[in-house]
Amino acid sequence: MSEESVEGKRQEIQVTEAGFAAARANLDGTRQESARIRSDLEGLIQQRANLRLIAPVDGLVAARNTDPGTTVVAGQSVVEVIDPATLWINVRFDQLRVSGLHAGLPAHIVLRSQDGREFAGRVSRVEPMADAVTEETLAKVVFDQLPEPLPPIGELAEVTVAMSVLPAGPVVPNASVQRVNGHLGVWLIENDKLRFAPVKVGATDLGGWVQILDGLKEGERVVVYSQRALGVRSRIKVVERLPGVSS
Repeated sequence: MSEESVEGKRQEIQVTEAGFAAARANLDGTRQESARIRSDLEGLIQQRANLRLIAPVDGLVAARNTDPGTTVVAGQSVVEVIDPATLWINVRFDQLRVSGLHAGLPAHIVLRSQDGREFAGRVSRVEPMADAVTEETLAKVVFDQLPEPLPPIGELAEVTVAMSVLPAGPVVPNASVQRVNGHLGVWLIENDKLRFAPVKVGATDLGGWVQILDGLKEGERVVVYSQRALGVRSRIKVVERLPGVSS
């Protein structure tokens, strides 16, 4: 073989190696471009996911707080969704009358939009924080079965909670409980004379009867109603019923 042939083959080898190195460089560049494109794709997918609004529950859209095309920031409310299965009524109770109130007690609910129709419910929870301004205890009452159609959110309702049964004890009508000289009590009739007896009252029912915890004994006669304010020296006349009242 001549020396010129050998030199030619060496040049061919160098050209081939240079082409191979260029091809490898192009391959590495293509791989980097592919990684960049893949990264851009993942970023676009993530951005699209951030633009999608997915409700955590199935419900009813009650309000739309932004219009189409409005720029919003993270955490800003766009729509309000109501889950009908978690509908409840916020009820306020006087703190002096909540003894025995707890979750699970049955309740009767009357909605203003339902023409006095009564719905069964129950106390779901009693809030640990009370209203210090109004001196009321807050509780949530839920329906045993949701009414159809659903009442408007914010509608007022009348709720009556059936408290636990109390032990038997003396009760008097609410009208017979008076406050004299800063003391709460009732007027007793003893030998046709009046005597004021301080009492300690308990629960009051819907019929107007007040539980007496202390201060009265069985068989004592109590003044139920009088047209004028009573005193120790007041003259009284016992009647069977009030004039104009059938029972």
